[in-house]
Amino acid sequence: MTSKRTASSIQLDGLSNLPDVILITIISYLSFKECLRTSVLAKRWRYLCRETRNIAFKESEYVDHSVSDKISKRISFVHYMRQWISRYHGRYIETLEINFSIPSGFVAEIQSLIEFAVSRQVKNLVLDFTDPSWISNSWASRYDHVVVQLPVCVYSLTTLESLKIYSCGFDPSKFSNSRLPRKLSIGWIKLPEVDSLLSNSPTLKSLSLDYCWGVEIKNIAGDMKEFVFDRCDFSSFMACSFDLPNVEIFKYSGQILSFDVKRMNMSIKDVYLDFTAEGEYDKRNQRTKLEGSVLSAFLNNLRGARTLSVCPYLLQTIQECEDPLDLLRPMETQHLVLRTRLHVTEFKGIRLLLDNCPNLETLTFDIFNRSIFSYNKSYYGVGPRSYWKKNLTYKSLPKTLKVVVVRNFSGRFGELNVLKFLIQSGRGRWPGREHGPMLERVELYMRRSMAESQKELADDGAAMLQSISGHVQIIVHDP
Repeated sequence: MTSKRTASSIQLDGLSNLPDVILITIISYLSFKECLRTSVLAKRWRYLCRETRNIAFKESEYVDHSVSDKISKRISFVHYMRQWISRYHGRYIETLEINFSIPSGFVAEIQSLIEFAVSRQVKNLVLDFTDPSWISNSWASRYDHVVVQLPVCVYSLTTLESLKIYSCGFDPSKFSNSRLPRKLSIGWIKLPEVDSLLSNSPTLKSLSLDYCWGVEIKNIAGDMKEFVFDRCDFSSFMACSFDLPNVEIFKYSGQILSFDVKRMNMSIKDVYLDFTAEGEYDKRNQRTKLEGSVLSAFLNNLRGARTLSVCPYLLQTIQECEDPLDLLRPMETQHLVLRTRLHVTEFKGIRLLLDNCPNLETLTFDIFNRSIFSYNKSYYGVGPRSYWKKNLTYKSLPKTLKVVVVRNFSGRFGELNVLKFLIQSGRGRWPGREHGPMLERVELYMRRSMAESQKELADDGAAMLQSISGHVQIIVHDP
C-alpha cells in the first residue's frame, strides 16, 4: 500500500514540476467535472481549473446540499455559474456549454454568461435549454415560446467554429454566409423559412436539425460534409431538394417527402435512413406503392454509400416500386445495416437490397422489439419459415460477404432461419461453393434484460448455430 502511495506521489510531483501553461492544457482535455476535482490534488493545483479552456455548466450535475426545493436549487445553480465565471482567469475559452432547463426568470444571467464567452473568443458554444421530460417535438411545441434568444454578439463572432442551440431562439437573417460556423446544430424549436441560412454557405461543413417543428426547407445545398435531419416535422407535405456533392455523412429520420436529388457524393461514407415516423406498415395500397417508388428512387441517388442503414418501413415499401425508372439499381455498399423486426413484410425488401449490394462485406441485423407482430402467418404468399430456402440461393448472395452481425439476438426462429441459411451457404453446404460467399464469422450480441427462459432460448439458438457452423466462427457477446 505504501509503495502505491509513493508511486502516486512521484507521478503527482512529476506533473507539478511542469509549467502552468502545460498543466492548463492537460486539464482542458478533461471533462469539466473532472477538471474541478484537480483543485484538491495540491496547493498549486487549487486555482488552475480557473483557467481551463472548456467550461460546462449542467443543471443535472449540480449539487447544493444546503437547499432542498427545486426553485432554490435553480437559483443556487445560476449563482454558482456567475460566481465561477467572475473568478475565471483564462484569456480564451475553447468551449462553453450551458444545460439549463427552460431558464425562465434567468434570461439576463444566461445572456451575460454567453456574452462573457464571446469576449473570450469562444470557439464552441453549446446552449441547451430543453426540458428533460420532453420525449418528442410534439411535447416541446406545447411550449411554443423560446425563453432565451441568441445574443447579437454571437452572430458576428469570427472565432466561432461550432454552435449548438436547443430551444434557443435565433434570427437566421443576422448570420451572413461568410460568418456561419463550420458546425451548426439546431433543435427543439419552430423552424420556418431557413433556406437563406442553409443555401450555399462556403463555411458550413456540418448541419444538424433535431426535433424541430413547422420546418420549411425547400433546398439543402452547399459544401457540407455532414447533414443530419433527426425527427423534425414539416409544416406541410413538401418537396425538398438536395445538392450536396461533397457530403460524406447523410442521416435522415422523419417523414417521406418528395425527394429531389440534384447532386450527391457518389463516394459517400455513411447513409442512415429512418422513416418510422410514417407509422406502422399495414398492407399494400396506393399510398405505399407511391412511397415505394419514392424511396427506391431516393436509394438510387444514394447508391454510392459505403455504409447504409435502413429501417423496417423502407424494407416494407421498396418492394412495391412498380415504376421501371425507379427500380433499385446496384449499389456500392460494403456494410449494410438492416434495422429490422424480421417480419415477413420485410423479407422481399431485404432480398432486394442483398441482390443489389454486390460488394457487401459486412451484414448487420439490428433487431427491433417484435412483440406486436405475428410471425406465424404468411403475407401475400411469403411464409416466415420457408422464404429464405425458396427465394434465395448461395449464388444470389454477395460473393464478398465475410461478416454477419446480429444485435439484440434472442434465438427465435425468424433469426435462426436466416442465419442458418447464411452460415450454410457460407460454409459450402451446396455444390459449387467457389461461387458463393466466403463467410468468416457470425457475431451474436445477446439482447439485454431477457428473462431466464428467454436467455435459455437464446443460448440454445447460439449453440445450434455453432453446431452447424463448420469453418465459420460463431462469436457470442453477452451484455
